[in-house]
Amino acid sequence: MDSSQIKIKKGTILIYRLFDIAEEINIPHVEVILQDNRGPDRFKVPKYIDRAIHLKKPPVTFGLGEEVFQVQDRTFKADVVIKLRDFGVASIVYQITIPQGTSWKELIDIAQRLEEGSEIDSLAKQQCREITRTILPALKKTSEWDGFEDYIVYFLEEFENNFSVEDFKREVDFTALMFAENQVRLSKEMKASSSEAIYQYGENDLAIIDWNSAIVIEPGGSRDVPDILEFAAAHLMEMRYYDDLLDSKLNNLYDDIQKKRHSVWVSQYDRLYEDASSRYIEFIEFIERLENSLKVVGDFYLAKIYRGAIVQFRVKDWQESVTRKMNILAQVSNLLQGEMNVRKSHLLEIIIVLLIAYEIVAAIFKS
Repeated sequence: MDSSQIKIKKGTILIYRLFDIAEEINIPHVEVILQDNRGPDRFKVPKYIDRAIHLKKPPVTFGLGEEVFQVQDRTFKADVVIKLRDFGVASIVYQITIPQGTSWKELIDIAQRLEEGSEIDSLAKQQCREITRTILPALKKTSEWDGFEDYIVYFLEEFENNFSVEDFKREVDFTALMFAENQVRLSKEMKASSSEAIYQYGENDLAIIDWNSAIVIEPGGSRDVPDILEFAAAHLMEMRYYDDLLDSKLNNLYDDIQKKRHSVWVSQYDRLYEDASSRYIEFIEFIERLENSLKVVGDFYLAKIYRGAIVQFRVKDWQESVTRKMNILAQVSNLLQGEMNVRKSHLLEIIIVLLIAYEIVAAIFKS
């Protein structure tokens, strides 16, 4: 079927920008600060998977109202929602309503503009700075990382002409939308790769997940699947953040060791050892806190989607990188401790020699 004949009756584009703003966010304190701004929306887990997914500390969610911005030559209106999670993540969600009657081809053109433009990135960074300043008293150890994670979900509730999910899977080029590609006809291999992560709970719903975007068809309008994908993106973003932070800390540690390796003062290595040890403990606590935030048990639908998203986002690769660098940090910490003990031993030997020399000199002068 021609993509211009497939029309969307009801749908929303959900654009996510995720930032690490602090080591930890005191959610009850945030709720007090933002009690006038807070909206009714909270992360909810539906009953049919309540044993599959358990969210230990739900995020606080509030709206920023409508934002109008221009991407390339097109103006967009979006409802802006902020989600703050206790492990230091701020998610900014731009909800753009898809005009009724928009064809699949037109939706791909919109996707291409949104993917190519940097206007949303600039807007999100500005709004993130503003909200960080507002809730500063509720933040523990603010972050200076300038990176972020982006993701986009095409959330479709209804097609025109009773177009079904089975029709969609058979006739729609959904890969073009997920890659925001309106110039090149994609190969069969590319289409096959995007078909590897397709999930379906009922006959009328569908979720297709890729590393940078997803298509979710949900006639009931439930946002549970986008929320799970957002949480997985937050997991990825935190791994990237700590990977960068570990790189920086290890480089600084190597430089400090080089500068102080000829120093005779034990206190120089003592400070380096304390810094390395505290960082190692901090990373261990972070991973534990993140993994405890969402418990996935059993083989239920959203649990499957979460695990599938983790695979698509290559979270395990980032986690292995973080673990490897943490092990290096632990080894450096142990080496510093060994060096510190050796230098303490040398200093004690020097003190003993000096005391013996003092006793000998004192005895000579007495005689």
